[in-house]
Amino acid sequence: MLQFFEDITATRPRIEEAIRKFGYAPEHNFDWYRFSADPKEKNIFVSSDQGGGLMTMLGKTNATVFSSPIAPPERRAKILIEYLEEMFCNPEIKKVEFELETPLRREFLKILPVAFMARSINFTLTWPIMNMKTFDPALPGGHYKYLRKEKNGFYREHAVTVEDAKTFEDKAGLRRIVDDWRKKRTALDRAWYDEYYNIIDGNFAGTDTARVFLVDGKPTGINAGWMIPNSERFYGAIGLHDYSWPELGDMLYLEDLKYLKSHGYGEVDMAGSWHGLLDFKKKFLPESYYKTHVFSVVRK
Repeated sequence: MLQFFEDITATRPRIEEAIRKFGYAPEHNFDWYRFSADPKEKNIFVSSDQGGGLMTMLGKTNATVFSSPIAPPERRAKILIEYLEEMFCNPEIKKVEFELETPLRREFLKILPVAFMARSINFTLTWPIMNMKTFDPALPGGHYKYLRKEKNGFYREHAVTVEDAKTFEDKAGLRRIVDDWRKKRTALDRAWYDEYYNIIDGNFAGTDTARVFLVDGKPTGINAGWMIPNSERFYGAIGLHDYSWPELGDMLYLEDLKYLKSHGYGEVDMAGSWHGLLDFKKKFLPESYYKTHVFSVVRK
């Protein structure tokens, strides 16, 4: 049996208890879930009496499962099927959207009822994993020769400081970073942005660390993230900048890695990427990768 809770603020203790018990994915984070809702959708938590649940969003004709199921491994695919059967009882719902890691998607498709059809993958994200125990912020060796030169020149030419984003008073300056990031992203990049404005306005609730990167006194970038539940892996959820200088993306990324290294973090999930952003992250030599796939299910 599934229970649907439309007031996620009132249901927060239930959701956080489910995450504490069964959370495992990078975006199993209550605050990130509430910040990520599309203005045209409603957050609804779906609770299972067999444990765990789904963070979902409901629109007029579609439903979305946010991240993976918050459930024990043997229940993850099954609870998705239960949710589908419930949602398609409503004739107004035309499709249900998912983003699932490769093994879970395969398991889900194997038990998908014949009355439903999974559409082709819309797009795939690749998630790099950095190992802070082996990453050296000094950037030694031939591979990092250009980055070393770039870093030395940037810090020689600019005054760089880092401040706590949670207490940073210039909210307009932080919102401007998102504004500029949206405008200057390349056409091939998909840029979600509502959650970034929301998390700024919410003083970065739900993060374990959030920092503002200032160059010559101007806020130009934001790094933020949290520990993935029931793991020893940190999630670098937010890393965005305003493109003020060509080197800024490299400098912001290096700041994040250096901070995480110096504060004792081990593995770091550097977030799902595609196209040029993935190529950018590869030059920092991730230790491994995994994939998630965005797709939808419809009635036949």
